[in-house]
Amino acid sequence: MADVYSETDLISTDEFQDSENAKMEVSLWQRLFGYVLHYRGHLLVVGICGAVVGATEMTYGLVTKWLIDDIQANGTQASLSTWAALIVAASAVVSIAMVGLVFYVSKLRAMASFDIRRDAFLNIQKQSFKFFDKRPVGWLMARLTSDCERLTDILTWAFIDFVWGTAMMLSMGVVMVILNWKLALCAFSILPIIGWATIKFRRSILRTARDVRSTNSLITGSFNESMMGVLTSKSFVQESKNLQEFTHLTDRMYTSSVKNLTLAALYMPIVMTMASVSTGLVLSIGGMEFLNGILLAGSLIAFLLWVRYFFEPTIEMAHWFTEMQTAQASAERILAVMDATPDIDAGDMLAASQHNGVSSIKVQEVDFAYSEQKTVLSEINLQADSGETIALVGPTGGGKTTLANLLCRFYEPTSGRILVNNLDYREIPLYWYRSQLGVVLQHPHVFSGSILENIRYGRTDASDSEVFEAAKLAGAHGFIEAMEQSYSTEAGASGCKLSAGQKQLLSIARAILADPQVLVLDEATSSVDTDTEQHIQRGLENLLKDRICFVIAHRLSTIRNATRIAFIHEGRIVELGSHQELLKIDGQYADMYRQQSMRDSIASSFDLADKTSE
Repeated sequence: MADVYSETDLISTDEFQDSENAKMEVSLWQRLFGYVLHYRGHLLVVGICGAVVGATEMTYGLVTKWLIDDIQANGTQASLSTWAALIVAASAVVSIAMVGLVFYVSKLRAMASFDIRRDAFLNIQKQSFKFFDKRPVGWLMARLTSDCERLTDILTWAFIDFVWGTAMMLSMGVVMVILNWKLALCAFSILPIIGWATIKFRRSILRTARDVRSTNSLITGSFNESMMGVLTSKSFVQESKNLQEFTHLTDRMYTSSVKNLTLAALYMPIVMTMASVSTGLVLSIGGMEFLNGILLAGSLIAFLLWVRYFFEPTIEMAHWFTEMQTAQASAERILAVMDATPDIDAGDMLAASQHNGVSSIKVQEVDFAYSEQKTVLSEINLQADSGETIALVGPTGGGKTTLANLLCRFYEPTSGRILVNNLDYREIPLYWYRSQLGVVLQHPHVFSGSILENIRYGRTDASDSEVFEAAKLAGAHGFIEAMEQSYSTEAGASGCKLSAGQKQLLSIARAILADPQVLVLDEATSSVDTDTEQHIQRGLENLLKDRICFVIAHRLSTIRNATRIAFIHEGRIVELGSHQELLKIDGQYADMYRQQSMRDSIASSFDLADKTSE
C-alpha cells in the first residue's frame, strides 16, 4: 500500500472518472429502467395503486369545499354524515391502495436488484485476469452492493412518487382550473422559478455526488485490502500506517459528502419556500376575491389545501431528482462494469464439440507485456506433445508464471501465437480449452465449505469414491482421514483451518479429479515435505502418460525427469533441453543445479549430525 494517497492518486485509481460536464444522461436511466419494465405486471399494479392514491388525495379538498358550502347554505341542517362518509371512504381507498403499493414496490425493487447484480456478476466472470489487475476487489464489491442498492431505490420508489405526484397534481390542477382559472394560474406561476433553481443546482450536485461515489469505492477497496492483509500488517506493526491511509480517504469522503449534502440542503428549502410563496399568493388574492364576494369560502379553503398538497409532490420529486443526481454516479459505475468488454474472446460455445482433446501445444515467437512500458516475455518458442512434461525454471521474476498464464489463456500474447492442435488458441472456444486444463497454483484458493466439496470443485458431477481416489493420488487422503470429520471437515473461509501444505494437496487432488488434458503446476509442491512430494509425483505418473504437463519449479531435483527443461531468464528462454543435456552445456541451469545440490548436501549433513548427537 502507498504511504499516503495523493489527490491525483485517488482520481487515477478509479478508472471510470467522470467528465466536468456533469450531464444528466437520460439514455442511461432509460436503460436501467428497462430492468423494472421487465416486470410489467407488477409495474402496472404499482402504477394503478400510485395513481389511485394521488387522485384520491385530491378529494379531501373537494369534500372540504362541499362541506363548507353545505354548512354556509344550510347551517345546522347540513348533511355532515354524508361528508364524513366520503372522507372515510376516501381514506379506505387510499389505505388499500397504499398496501398494494408498498408490497409490490418492495417486491419490484428486490427483483430489479437481483437482475442488475446478476448481469453485472455474469459480465465480471467473463473478464480476463487483466480486468482484475486494474480493479481491487473492494472496487467491485462497492458496485454490486451500495451502488446497486442506491439504483434500485431510485428505479422503484422514484417512479412511484412520479406516478403518485403526477396523478395528484393533474387531478388537483384540473379541478383548480375549473373552479377558478385565474387563482390556479397564480398558484402555478411559481413552477418556472422551481425549474430554474433545479437547473442551477443540478450540475453542482451531480459533480459532488460523483466524487462521493468514487471515494466510497476507494474506501471499500482499502478496507478490503487491509482486512485481507491483516496478518502482514500485524506482523510488521503497520496498523498506524494503515489507519493514516484510511483516515485520509475518509476525510475526503467527509468533505465530498458535506459539499453534496450542503447543496441538497440548499436546494430543498428553495423549493419549499417557493411553495409557501405560492400559498401566500393564493391566500392574499383569493382572500380579496372572497371579501368582494367573487369567491366562496369553501372554494378558498379548498384552494389553500390544494396549493399546499399540490407542491408536496413537487417537493418529493425534487428530493428524488437530487437523489438521481447523486445516483447517476452509481449508475455510470454499475453500467461500466456491465459493459466492460472482455479482453479475451470466449468464441462460439457450440463449436466446442468439434474438438477432441489436446495433443500438442506450440508457442511461436511469443512476446508479452502487461503494459506498454515493459516487455515481460520476448521471442518465446516452445513445443509440448502428449505425454511430455516441460519444466520452466530460472531465477525469480524471469517470466515463468507469466508464460504459464499465457498457456492457460488467462492472458493472450502481445505478439506471436500459441497453437493448440496446430490451431491458434484464439480460434478455439475458451470454455472448451479451459475445460481441458488442470491448474495448481503456488498459493491455491480453498473455498469455504467441506473438504469433499472443495475437491469436487474440479468436477462437480464426481462421485464420492472418485473424490477419495483423487485425494489418495494427491497424497491428501491421509491428513483428511486423520481429521475428526474426515472429508466433511469445514475448510473455513479461504481455507483458514488448513495449513499451506494441506491447501496445496487439496488443489492437486482437485486438478487430478478434473482429469485434464493439460496440467499446469506452478510451484505446486513448494509447501509440502520431500516424502509427500515424491508420493505426489508417483501419483501423477499414471495421470500424465498421454497428457501434457508444464511444471514451474525452483526445487530442481523435482524436475530432473522432465522431457525438456526451459531455463527462462529476463523473459527469454536461454537454455532448452533435458536435464542431462543442460548439464553437458554447463550453462546457467547447470550452475543453479550445482548450487542447489551443494545446499541440499550441507542440509543433509547437518540433519545427520543432529540425529547422531541425539
